Amino acid sequence: MRFKISFGLTGEPPFFLPVNYQSDFSAWIHKLLNFESHEFSSWLKSKGYTDSSGEYKMYTFSDLMGATHKHEENRLVVEQNHAEMLISFYADSQIEAHLEKIFKNQAVKVGDQKGKVAFKVEKFEKIPEPKFKKNKSILLSCLSPMLISEGNLNDDHFLSPDEKGFDKAFIKSLLFKYANLVKFMPEESGKGLPDLQNLKFKLAGKPKIRIVKINTGSPHQKSVKGYMFDFEIFAPDELLRIGLNSGFGELNHLGFGCCDFKKS
Repeated sequence: MRFKISFGLTGEPPFFLPVNYQSDFSAWIHKLLNFESHEFSSWLKSKGYTDSSGEYKMYTFSDLMGATHKHEENRLVVEQNHAEMLISFYADSQIEAHLEKIFKNQAVKVGDQKGKVAFKVEKFEKIPEPKFKKNKSILLSCLSPMLISEGNLNDDHFLSPDEKGFDKAFIKSLLFKYANLVKFMPEESGKGLPDLQNLKFKLAGKPKIRIVKINTGSPHQKSVKGYMFDFEIFAPDELLRIGLNSGFGELNHLGFGCCDFKKS
């Protein structure tokens, strides 16, 4: 289930953000989802959506969108007093009512020692579910960097989309997600995964490297190398929905692997 958050930025533009603003939004979203509402927390646990730490992480979010911006050294300059973000969740339809209450009129300050910018949620609206054409591939575009590893996150090495073996690692990551999420699906689920040998990933265009600092301001801060790119994928509908709703690749809850249909 996917939503668009419309933010109003407090003050007069231009606004200056650190290029690694991702961690501030990640911490804010994590706090809202896991600690803002006891009712929501109880619902998540009753559904089994929480992990071994008792937290919900089956979501992802995009970079900031919808505002004119440019880069100056290590700052992002936003030239309007509004911005948007796509955020998506893997859960059943009951989550919608909870999310609308949780995100309504919320605010977050984003920045560093040089200054912070106040973002206020002005609108939280559901995006229609995507429609897939049977036996047709779809063209997707990264709205946030994607991280695909060869199975060991501890070595901090993530494959480039044009690197040998990326396609297999990408498909393996998606199937691993399916294996973990199939318990939440309707009983008839799984019948939509015939002939998995036809799964295909194809890079479209040249990928762009994005170095992102995660867990900024904490002892666990580190830099990871992600990639922004377009790609064509042929897969059963269930796998496509998993990728679009929970994110493709790894560390999705930190704002990686958020994708949408490529705009023509």
